[in-house]
Amino acid sequence: MIIQWHGEKYLPFMRCIYCGEDDPAKLTHEHIIPFGLLPKGGDWFLPKSSCYDCANITKKFEGQVLRGMFGPFREQLKLKSRRQGKKTGRMVLRRGHPSGQISEEEIQVASFPKLCIGFRWPIPGILLGGTPTNQFQGEVIVKGDTEAMKKLAPEGLGFRIGTVGPLHFARMLAKIAHSYAIARYGAFSFDPLLPPLIRGESDLAPYLIGGDASAEPPDQPNMLHDIFRMDSRCDDGPTYLGVALRLFAMVGMPRYHVIVGRCLKEGPASEKREDTIAVHLPIMGR
Repeated sequence: MIIQWHGEKYLPFMRCIYCGEDDPAKLTHEHIIPFGLLPKGGDWFLPKSSCYDCANITKKFEGQVLRGMFGPFREQLKLKSRRQGKKTGRMVLRRGHPSGQISEEEIQVASFPKLCIGFRWPIPGILLGGTPTNQFQGEVIVKGDTEAMKKLAPEGLGFRIGTVGPLHFARMLAKIAHSYAIARYGAFSFDPLLPPLIRGESDLAPYLIGGDASAEPPDQPNMLHDIFRMDSRCDDGPTYLGVALRLFAMVGMPRYHVIVGRCLKEGPASEKREDTIAVHLPIMGR
């Protein structure tokens, strides 16, 4: 089942949202949700908003996530791919045996269990007044067809479900949130914190990216991805423009909270969400 995606249209930004390059000849479109996470016919981008150098940077970590974490799942959902000519409908299944031996078998992608990988993380460290760190805490979350997984891995056997790279994944979330915030609210609505992480100049992802401290997200069986504004303030400190982001919401994946930057403008009152009240911190608005 594919849920139709409708992206908003934006005017060309005419400057790289990551490094500031403003030569029109060096600028390309930036997909807010990565191209490979959208269904055919759906698109969502900010025109002329990423220079080719930054596009090459984001393409590398997005590729790691799209292939390593979501490869078979994306193909099963028939999401977009720039490698259409290389698709065979087949994949290599790697099994682990009790003896420690690793074996490989080629199978149909359609016969692989439909499963999705994510992370359950604590809230961003900046909201706790913590010290910036590159150490991730939490756990890996796998949602999927449990019975199909058991059939593929009888007792004593295991199989590789994907390659989990929390830093690559966090950088992709940062890129989505940063480009979304600029497209929707403008570059002068916040003092950005994420470009060094996106460009690979920092690895302090857990300080700015974490889980959503609100109540457990509701079931969203008809929602492919969910993204909205969720500002935060810790005690008497600054107000931060935040973005709540849930990829593959329809299978119940976790919701993440990305701190985009310090607010310079008040968020639109019409965008407040009542289901994003934090447990320990005052969370404001959509």
